[in-house]
Amino acid sequence: MKPPANIKTILLIAFLLETLCVTYALFFPVAIGFTSVTYTASGLVIAWALLWMNRKGELATIHPFTFNSALNRYRWVLMGIALLVMCKFSMQWMEDDPLSYQDADMLPIIKTMSERFLAGAWSHVYDPIPEIWGGTHPIYLPAMWLPFSLPAALHIDIRWLTVLVLFLVCSIFLWRLQPLRKFAWLVCLCAFLLFWWLFAFENAGVVPYTEEGIVIFYYVLLTIAVMGRKAWLIGLCASLCVLSRYALIGWLPAMIIYFVYQKEWKNLRQFIMMGIVCFVFLFVLPFGWGIFSTLAKLPASYVDFTRRVWHDAPHVFTQGLGWAKFFGPQRISIQHNLLLILSFTVPALMMIICLQLHKRNHIPVHNTPLAVLKITLVIFYSFIDVPYLYLFYTSSFVSLIAVCYFLNRNGKNRHAHTALTH
Repeated sequence: MKPPANIKTILLIAFLLETLCVTYALFFPVAIGFTSVTYTASGLVIAWALLWMNRKGELATIHPFTFNSALNRYRWVLMGIALLVMCKFSMQWMEDDPLSYQDADMLPIIKTMSERFLAGAWSHVYDPIPEIWGGTHPIYLPAMWLPFSLPAALHIDIRWLTVLVLFLVCSIFLWRLQPLRKFAWLVCLCAFLLFWWLFAFENAGVVPYTEEGIVIFYYVLLTIAVMGRKAWLIGLCASLCVLSRYALIGWLPAMIIYFVYQKEWKNLRQFIMMGIVCFVFLFVLPFGWGIFSTLAKLPASYVDFTRRVWHDAPHVFTQGLGWAKFFGPQRISIQHNLLLILSFTVPALMMIICLQLHKRNHIPVHNTPLAVLKITLVIFYSFIDVPYLYLFYTSSFVSLIAVCYFLNRNGKNRHAHTALTH
């Protein structure tokens, strides 16, 4: 079966629409329902288009420390400018909005957890925090809060970690982009819109109030790992993603189905073993099985939490991208059940369908893990219980890195049969 005509153009248009939906389209609250549907639809189109993108041809070889290349020098200059701009905006955010749990309690909780960890009180990291809301219980998974121990150890504002990882994501993009490729300007535009929005507009809230930068970084690494097709690296990055936020959980069974269907037993072992190793060493050994059991039960309490947010801050739903606005406060349980069902069934079902179509109709199979990853994120964030805006940027950065990767490929978009390498 031949790929659809102009598939790369379709991918780029869908990516532009997705980018606008999570940024400047939010300035038009009267159209927020349309924006939410467009966001979901464009994400699904991106996933569908990724299935057909060509892996043939060679990627340009990049040597970051070869300064005799004019393009490399431009990249280093752009990195320097990006870092200066990020630091300028971030310093202003930190000066105007000191860490306060009354504004947003995520980072103050993570700061306390990091300080307890650095003090060697590992068994008390998840104890209640009396200073925050009279004794709030920390609920963050280890890969989410552990990296913040670095700025805590340096006695600097822990939000500098968010600045650092977003700068690393920006650098990854700059070194993967080939600006002379057709439509490179459009990808650059989307990247600029995303980064400028995150740092220049309070609507995003990522830098001053949230820990989401580290999640974005993990998912960018996972995207690179999936495109690089190394099973052990995919397992490592997937573990970091799952141990920071649950969004990826439905993709894991789909990947197991992929390895089994392709009879890639070595890759399956590497994928599973890396997941077990990360889980044991990042979670069970330092903090105990009891903490894991407690955190694993948290999704059951999301319905009550969602009700409280509907009561205290309904604008989170009515002005956000999630589909919760269409369900309303009367159908929270229906939405929550749909989230659980769709998060597990859609990725697995799509994986099975794609593999079967590959067998019968010879559609490409090489990009199926990446396409299903994108579908997983689109479904999860569209139906998430409480659609805080900062959650949605992770999926956009997965799109950015994937689109940049395929934009760089040489050759025409021909059919290819390539499985994960061993």
